[in-house]
Amino acid sequence: MSLWRKLNTLFRATSQEPLHQLVDANSIRIFEQELREAEQAVVASKRELACVIAEKNRMQRHAEQLQESIELREQQATRALDKQQETLALELAEVIAGDESLLHEQHKQVETLKKQEADLRKQLKQVVQGITRYRGELRMAQANQNAEQALRHLSGRSNGLHSHMADMSESLNRIKHRQERFSDFDAALSSVEADLDGRDLNGKLKQAGIETGQEDAKAVLERLRKKQAA
Repeated sequence: MSLWRKLNTLFRATSQEPLHQLVDANSIRIFEQELREAEQAVVASKRELACVIAEKNRMQRHAEQLQESIELREQQATRALDKQQETLALELAEVIAGDESLLHEQHKQVETLKKQEADLRKQLKQVVQGITRYRGELRMAQANQNAEQALRHLSGRSNGLHSHMADMSESLNRIKHRQERFSDFDAALSSVEADLDGRDLNGKLKQAGIETGQEDAKAVLERLRKKQAA
């Protein structure tokens, strides 16, 4: 049974491989989308914070107005007591008691809103700082990805360049070999022609200091001078 459980586990793990590969291949795009969604959440949280602050300010203003009203009622009740208007003074006291109870509740609500405001501000600051840091990480990840792609392209092109260089070197060697063969053939042909018309023999005689019987321009000029002198 243990073997079958292991096989089932292996099948489940294998079925997840394409999903993991897809996630890994698009990890930067996923991270970028997560950052966008986090930024959108920050915008919504800012609006919520603004609503909390606005409600707190409204409650504070209402509490201040209520406090002013209580102070006025207290003054009125004091004057009523001065005039022995017990019934009126009692009625004013009931109003004051109700307002003070309401003022107490409003103070509690204001304190709750202040705490919510402080918590939201702290959370937002942490999130914004985190997003800023992750944005920097994203830029570095994108730069690294671009560098990796550039290196892959360069590697592919480098292989192609090496292949082109090898081809050009082979072609140049072929050209040199062909030119050497032509040069050797031309020299051989010149040697054959010189041998056939006697130039090669005359050259050998001159090198040996033996007259060839052929007059050159200097010999002709010397002969003419001798005739003129005679």
